[in-house]
Parts: sequence; C-alpha cells; structure tokens
Amino acid sequence: MLTMHDLDPLLGHRSAVVTDQGDKVGSIGEVFLDDATDTPTWVTVHTGLFGTKESFVPLEGATVRGGELVVAYPRDLIRHAPSTERDGHLSPEDESALFRHYGLQAPATSNDDDHAVQRPGDAPVQEGRDDGEPWMIRSEERLRVGTETYEAARVRLRKYVVTEQATLTVPLQREELLIEREPITTSGAVSEDSLFQEEIVEFVRHEEHAVVVGTETVPVERVRLGKATVTGRTTVREQVRKERIASSIDGEPMSDAGTRRSGGRTRRTTTGGTGRGRAVPAEESGRTGTNSPNPLLKGKNKRR
Repeated sequence: MLTMHDLDPLLGHRSAVVTDQGDKVGSIGEVFLDDATDTPTWVTVHTGLFGTKESFVPLEGATVRGGELVVAYPRDLIRHAPSTERDGHLSPEDESALFRHYGLQAPATSNDDDHAVQRPGDAPVQEGRDDGEPWMIRSEERLRVGTETYEAARVRLRKYVVTEQATLTVPLQREELLIEREPITTSGAVSEDSLFQEEIVEFVRHEEHAVVVGTETVPVERVRLGKATVTGRTTVREQVRKERIASSIDGEPMSDAGTRRSGGRTRRTTTGGTGRGRAVPAEESGRTGTNSPNPLLKGKNKRR
C-alpha cells in the first residue's frame, strides 16, 4: 500500500501516470486520503486533450517506479471513469459510483464511536477506554544503526635495492719541507773540500690521499607494520515514519494533537457519509487539513 511518503516526490511536478502494461494515462493531479487512517485512497489523473479532463483512479495495487505512478487499471477504464464534481471532497454517491466502475467493493461503515472502524486494506487503529477516558496508541519508527567491518585497504612491505652516490669526508696527512738557515761562526766547522763544490741534495715529501678499499653491509633499522584502532564519528541519515493523532470537534477545524504549525493555512476537506476521500493538493501534501472551505479548490483557481 502506497503512503504519502511514496507519493510526495511525484506531486507538484506533473509526474506521469502509466498502467502496469506501460500505457501512459496522463499526469498526476491530487491525492485523496481516507479520513479514518490518512491512507492514500484515490488519485486524480489529467487526461484528455491538453489534460483538461480529470479522472479518479484507485491507488489499490499502485506502485511508484522511476518517477512515475504505475496503476493497476487499464487506460480505457480510467478514461471512461464516471465524472465527478470535485470541490475538495468526494460525496458517498460519487465514491460508490467509482467503486462500481472499477469493480471494487465499497468499504463497510460503522456509527459506533467507541471502536475503530476496520476497513479492508487499512492499518488497524488501537483504541480503548481507561477509567472512562478514551485512549489511542501513537507509534513511530526509530532509527537503529549497526556497524559492519569490511576490507578497506591492503598494505604490503617490499624491500628493493637502489644505487645512489655516497659522500664521506676523510682526514688526510701530508709532509711539508722546511728550509732552515743556520749561520757558521767558526772556520773549522766546515771541511775545505766542500767549498766551491757543486752539490745536489734530495729530500722525499709524503702525503696521504683517499682510496676506496671496498664496501661493507651493515643493518641500519628495523621496519615493522602494525595496526592501531582509532574511533571516529559518522552521520547516518534515513527517513522514518511517524504516526500523528488528529483531534476534531464537529464543526471545528481538525488539528494535530501535540503539534504546532507556523505560517500559512492548513486545511482538511472531508467526504460525507463514509468519511473517505480527503483531497491533498500537490503543493499542500504532507500538511494537516481542516474542515474549513478553501476557495482555491473551486473554479479556475484550483491549485495543483
């Protein structure tokens, strides 16, 4: 069963309505809700030349696929549906005629206000009385998030050999020759044979230079690959459903219990008799309605 959560993305965009056989019927108009359960029950489709005609189609068996509304009824049956004067609600007579046209059984009605009305396909409404006071259970979905571990990356350690230029500073020693001159003060200190003789004396000077005698392999460091667990945060977003409880008094506007709305107007158009067929215009889908009449639903100023 479709919900307004499924239909909201289609409203206001003139999304296409097609049959389950793939035939295009027209574009979506308005959604009518069941007053008792707020379940989408009917949808209007703009058909005919330039979409001037609007036909009602049951949402029973309908699905949303690829931005289109897929209905479970053939195109000819939809286009020949009985015309209704739609002014924001469906009368019991109009709804009965539509049920007969589509071969559906009209839901049973009940005048007992002390018990919930159970219609085929509707979600059950739990209610009762506590010390003479009526009560109802409101439910909502809560987001539950778990975690799962998956392989995010695989890391390997690989050793390989590269050749590069090495530079090393080495201290070197060298000899330097010093010339010393010493005066001779006595004549007997030097042999006369050495006087006026040519003579050559040689001295050898030594020095060191760097010589690469080889290389040696030494261990320099130990490399380990370890794991550490860190804790971070992430934000998970998911749509959840919540039930709303609306209260009303005969002749008074319908309002949501425990909620407040600011700006704009809310409205709720209802049917007579069966209490079904509340219209939700495209631009007001998701709002709470009231029983107050809205002139924008009538004449040429109808809003889609």
